[in-house]
Amino acid sequence: MSRRLSAARALAGALALLMAVLLVGCAQPGTGGPPTSTPAPSASQPPATPTPAPTPTFVVKTYTCQSILPPPTLAVFQSKQSAGFTLQKDYVQRVHNFSPDLSQFDDWGGILCQWAYPETQNSVDYGFSAITAQQATTEQAGLTRNGYVGTAKDHGMVFANTDTTDFPDTYLFIDGYWFYASTTSLLDLIVENVFATPEQ
Repeated sequence: MSRRLSAARALAGALALLMAVLLVGCAQPGTGGPPTSTPAPSASQPPATPTPAPTPTFVVKTYTCQSILPPPTLAVFQSKQSAGFTLQKDYVQRVHNFSPDLSQFDDWGGILCQWAYPETQNSVDYGFSAITAQQATTEQAGLTRNGYVGTAKDHGMVFANTDTTDFPDTYLFIDGYWFYASTTSLLDLIVENVFATPEQ
């Protein structure tokens, strides 16, 4: 009887040892070990402040009827000369006979230009000159009386003719200077040419 009990106890001990080995073999790697520490998140960098785009500024030069135009525009005009589209040499003289306001571009030492085909009403006109603050005030008041609407733009004060079926011309006033163009699109081209973006 004691032998059987001893054998049973030995068998139970062996089974217990076997179960312990099996349980250890089935355990997942890393379980039961000390918990690993989670690294602290690094402090996020503040977003970079965007650099504002530089504002184009007016480059004062002694402009001519050719140099005030962007080179591509001038090239197009010149390419039509063989068909009769030319810079009208008598334009300033004619303007003095019918438009005291436009003639002031010439009177104040600037330029007044016209490209046109001979014997046609279709032309491209533009002007530029220096202007005093008092002269600018007077001219702007006169334009307003004649139906022009003034609008403040980034590059100055623009006066556009509301009667585009008559003369869709536009004037631009900046400090000490004024521009004229027979269309707003032409004035935009001139502004693009004479305003330069500062180097960053």
